[in-house]
Amino acid sequence: MDIIEITGVIKEYEWGNTTFIADLLGQSPQEKRQAELWYSTHPDGESIVVETQEPLSSLLERDPEHWFGSDHLAVYGPVLPLLLKVLAIDKPLSLQVHPTKDQAESGWKDERQIREKLPKELWNYKDTNGKPEMAYVLTPTTVMCGFRTLEEIRTNLKALIPTGYNKHFAFLDERDSPSLVAMLFKTLYGLGKEERDLLLSEYLRSIEEDTTLVYKSDEQFLHPKDIVMSLAKEYPGDPGLLAPFMLNVLHLSPGEAIYLEPGVLHAYIKGNVIELMSASDNVLRAGLTPKKVDVTELLKVMKVDGGPIERAPLLVGQSGRLHVLTPTEDFHLMILESGRYEIADRLSIELLFVTDGSAQFTCKGEKRTLEKGKCYVVASGADSYQLEVEGRVFAADVPR
Repeated sequence: MDIIEITGVIKEYEWGNTTFIADLLGQSPQEKRQAELWYSTHPDGESIVVETQEPLSSLLERDPEHWFGSDHLAVYGPVLPLLLKVLAIDKPLSLQVHPTKDQAESGWKDERQIREKLPKELWNYKDTNGKPEMAYVLTPTTVMCGFRTLEEIRTNLKALIPTGYNKHFAFLDERDSPSLVAMLFKTLYGLGKEERDLLLSEYLRSIEEDTTLVYKSDEQFLHPKDIVMSLAKEYPGDPGLLAPFMLNVLHLSPGEAIYLEPGVLHAYIKGNVIELMSASDNVLRAGLTPKKVDVTELLKVMKVDGGPIERAPLLVGQSGRLHVLTPTEDFHLMILESGRYEIADRLSIELLFVTDGSAQFTCKGEKRTLEKGKCYVVASGADSYQLEVEGRVFAADVPR
């Protein structure tokens, strides 16, 4: 057996929508909001093998040499290190940051006693894995990602909270240093409720009255003022409301991709994307959420260097597949548009996810039709195969 079909696991969160994932899977619009669709062996959302109705990890463990290959097993063992998702985003997610592998291992070790006493939702570290991630855009998408330059942050805060700036953040004028962003973050999140409410009242009043700020100029993307106004009633008193004027706000068009390295503060705002990441559930939140915010731990993990975020480079390989180039060794994403592909010299287990149309898969003389909205696992042991695509297929593998 060289190819199997696996089911996805749907996650229902308030920030999702009722149509995008349902349409992808050929279903009617849902009553509840569907936010994420997972394909993985992650224990919080493991896929099931359609042919055998067993967890994917169980099938892979029975013949690891065939499914993973010796090179993979030497590095990862019989473990799938990636998690493939669809995100359907109608409302902003929480501000969040993810750790590196070393930070996750250290944090997991330090929190041993916490895990014995507190429920999982209060842990900072759910596992020992780092969590780089990337997103390939399917529909127009807005995301907040990485700090702006210190100069931009100063200019924005002086304009929007002049009184609060002079009272709490005048130290930003002393010198140019990334450490000032960390000081700003710590000061902002350390304000008492009364001081924070005064600061946010001034901020929201300025935003409402400032006619130079773009507000609902188009239906595709959300601008900083849009983001703040959409969140102010849901998260009153949350210091994360300042994020749209402290972080880069990116407007991504279909076919563009971004890579989010560990430590980059970010929040998806609106849109629909394919997300590929390391198989981890380590999330440190920084606001725009009722969930735990641990500022001390955030400052250990969060990168404070400012500047623009570049799109991930795209490159057409020898087989004709479009590669999204990222620096991580845990995952790799390729896009196959309509056409014929000869895939040879394979060294990795691979997920094939059909988002449009269908594809004909041929391996060792056997043919199989891959259908829209379905995901398949191809064994490393299938040294080569052919794929005739009429639509679009996403392929995720481990770049070794």
